Amino acid sequence: MNVKLFTAATLQEAMLQAKNELGRDAVILHTRRFRKGGFLGFFSKEMAEVLAAIETVRPQSVEKQHPSITSLQLEMASMRKTLEQVLTKMPVKENQTSTALEFLLQNDIDLQIAENLLQGLPEDQLTAGQESDFLRRVLLKKIHSYLQKVDGITVSKSGCKTVALIGPTGVGKTTTIAKLAATFAIKEGHKVALITADTYRIAAVEQLKTYGDIIGIPVEIVYDPDELKAALFRHQDKNLVLIDTAGRSPRNQNQITELQSLLSVDPYIETHLVLSMTTKYRDALEIVNKFSPCSPQKLLFTKIDEAASMGTILNLLYQFPTTLSYVTTGQNVPDDIELANPQKLANLILRGS
Repeated sequence: MNVKLFTAATLQEAMLQAKNELGRDAVILHTRRFRKGGFLGFFSKEMAEVLAAIETVRPQSVEKQHPSITSLQLEMASMRKTLEQVLTKMPVKENQTSTALEFLLQNDIDLQIAENLLQGLPEDQLTAGQESDFLRRVLLKKIHSYLQKVDGITVSKSGCKTVALIGPTGVGKTTTIAKLAATFAIKEGHKVALITADTYRIAAVEQLKTYGDIIGIPVEIVYDPDELKAALFRHQDKNLVLIDTAGRSPRNQNQITELQSLLSVDPYIETHLVLSMTTKYRDALEIVNKFSPCSPQKLLFTKIDEAASMGTILNLLYQFPTTLSYVTTGQNVPDDIELANPQKLANLILRGS
């Protein structure tokens, strides 16, 4: 007897696989549903499994077989026919959601979040996909609700606001901080100073100095918390002090602790965690978790223009209902930065592949 296990997204698909490979005379021995994948027990996907068998040698005539074997074969054959009849008549509920669900998954929206977005929708809309105006309006409204908390940097003419950008390497913190400096110094006329604690990369320091010269604002380099504290004291007369920090690996606890120590010199530093939209969701999730000891108040997303899909923003704000600040859309300083717009982001998330 040839026994084989078939796994698919639905029971019907697994049955079809068994029939195609083993033939119509295959006997279904066992079926079950189970969940596969996920992260720490979450976001797993439901799968179906079919254990089927087929005789590899032509059996003896029924009269010559042992009665118990004959009875078992007849019973299994009867069960197979009954199961096939039931499955044929069953409404294919899982496939009914496949079009809309697949569209959301293609845009990197996590499975559980996608299912929650589709919950309660009429079944005819679940099969309509992205071409349905009704479905799109409903999804835009639901996604928009997760993107409501938006707050940029608020600067007043009296008092000094201090803002630090933190995050992993390669997300574009230095370019982003230059864009913010130019926006507030040139476009809004505030007194701005730049401080860089990114002493690991000579190029980053030189880049920021060049931006400072072009914008016409001072740039200071600090190597430890004491120097940062002294620099902040010297720039109390500014409306805005922007701190560029070195990129830190989320897997290096010593670096995170060092960054935490640097930021602790002033409890009023407003911290923005910078994430690249080109980062995969699972990696972005780890970054947010690992940088949490630094207590970032806001999320800032870069490289919107380079991202093939935007589902990561929705996924993160679903898991961590926090505040969005800015998004960057290119390398041009100071133009390619803007305050996050919930409606615009919702449309980008649903723009399709």
